[in-house]
Amino acid sequence: MERGPAFPWYGQLWLFGAIFFLYLFSTSGARPWGDATPVWEVADNIAHAHSFHATTRWPMNLPSGKDGHLYGVAPLLQSLVHVPGAALQRLVARNYPAYAQICWRLTCHLASTILGTLACLLFFGLCRRLDMQFLPAALTTLALAFGTALWVYSRYPYSETLQLCCFTGFFSKLLDVRSRPTWREAAWLGLWAGLLVNAKPVFLVSGLGAGVFLMWELRRNWRALVLVALASIAASAPLAAMYLYYNYARWGSITSTGYGVAITITTSGIAALPGVHEHALVGLWGMFLSPGKSIFLYSPPLLVALLGFLRFTKNHRHVVLAMALTILPGLYVHAQMISWAGDYAWGPRYMIFALGVLLLPAGFVVQACLNQAHKLRRTLGVAALSGVLLGGVFVTYLGNAIYWDHFIRIQNEATRFWLGIPNNGGDGSSTQAIPCPVCFETISQLQWLPPFQHIVGNYWLLTHLPYDHDWVRAEKDAPWRRYTNLQVNIKESYARASVDWWFLGFRKAFPVLSWSLAIVLPTASAVMLVLFLLEVFRATRRARQWLAEKADVRPREVT
Repeated sequence: MERGPAFPWYGQLWLFGAIFFLYLFSTSGARPWGDATPVWEVADNIAHAHSFHATTRWPMNLPSGKDGHLYGVAPLLQSLVHVPGAALQRLVARNYPAYAQICWRLTCHLASTILGTLACLLFFGLCRRLDMQFLPAALTTLALAFGTALWVYSRYPYSETLQLCCFTGFFSKLLDVRSRPTWREAAWLGLWAGLLVNAKPVFLVSGLGAGVFLMWELRRNWRALVLVALASIAASAPLAAMYLYYNYARWGSITSTGYGVAITITTSGIAALPGVHEHALVGLWGMFLSPGKSIFLYSPPLLVALLGFLRFTKNHRHVVLAMALTILPGLYVHAQMISWAGDYAWGPRYMIFALGVLLLPAGFVVQACLNQAHKLRRTLGVAALSGVLLGGVFVTYLGNAIYWDHFIRIQNEATRFWLGIPNNGGDGSSTQAIPCPVCFETISQLQWLPPFQHIVGNYWLLTHLPYDHDWVRAEKDAPWRRYTNLQVNIKESYARASVDWWFLGFRKAFPVLSWSLAIVLPTASAVMLVLFLLEVFRATRRARQWLAEKADVRPREVT
């Protein structure tokens, strides 16, 4: 199909800068925690010690490697993306030791920030691949960047933005191969597939789904199908070899992931504690519709995508088929885990990888609204869409304001005091010394009970923490107080909570640097956003002129 004018490369540069600088301005001031701790430690050791060792045993029952050293359980790619940040932090610490801490708090989040921004750029390109108009594509991209949980995960050194970036690129190339089954496009698909599996091995099922999709779409062109299969496999082979070698280097077996007795990877790819797993339908219900972890609560623009899904299916059947075959297998695997939401986390962490692709129908809803001829309907539609976007920005702001662990720890403490201490003896993982942090007994209330809804909890904390209220005053209007008159003791966990923004932690120690960054970063973001939107309007005008010229030429050709 003949395409209209392309979007210029410098316009994409403005988009990158607008998102990146605002992400960097709003980034967290926390050090790497939880799953991110060994990921960063491995990156740091690669940068300065030229080893793959970690210094923290995480999970806490993770066995040592074949040589007795500690290793991270995550794939190597999750650490490799942080190596430049770790190297920069070491360089600053060596030459400017006074700035070591503030530099660390920025560089440990740098990779996630860049990858989250790249995911938005790839999403914008994917929208254009589907012939979405420039302005709706731009607005939907901004909704992804600032109205979904992506903004939250771009602030922490977790792997979710890496997964989102790799999956969006992989999905885009899958559609390209369907349209142009050449060896070059297939090689790019294989490269993206290799990166995706190295970002998280469970996405091997997405690669298999992509293979099924291409077999169906190219079923009448077996020569092209064989070419695509060989080229994509050849391109992904080096990355597959890297993953298998890293397994061998750590655990002495190319098939060992290192979870050992803590987690079993079964032949079907399902990760679960021994003898304990969730029913997939319950997990999927939780990801989409539970009061505590529904993806629609944490990324409200997906409600617009849901509204336009039927029309999108009618006009883009092959895209919906690709979505089903690449997204659902991964969700099915995660839904069977006892921690199907990825706790500790903000919303359903295991769905972040698909945020961009799932948001595609929303762009066409925006396009239909902007193209609506009836002025009143267009105005009402824009108002409704703006309301959803603002709701998404507000929810995301709450997720950014308070690091998710704080409320989760508070609700754990409140649950024990109010509802009692559960018996963890049968979950297959807990011991007297180390209770399972993600088992049903610990997180069920976070997922299912309204008194411990995380968004409400963060809003409650934000009404107290900036004003230095003590736990007694804060607890009086805690979310669970709608259900009980008991004074729930949350002293220990509340004392650890704080507003999470790098500026608040460093403005007194480094006033000049902190204030300079606080002024320059959002200003640069605003300037580049204006430049990007101006380029969008110029591209829209060029596209309209191209369509008008095309419509004027065709009758003469027929004559």
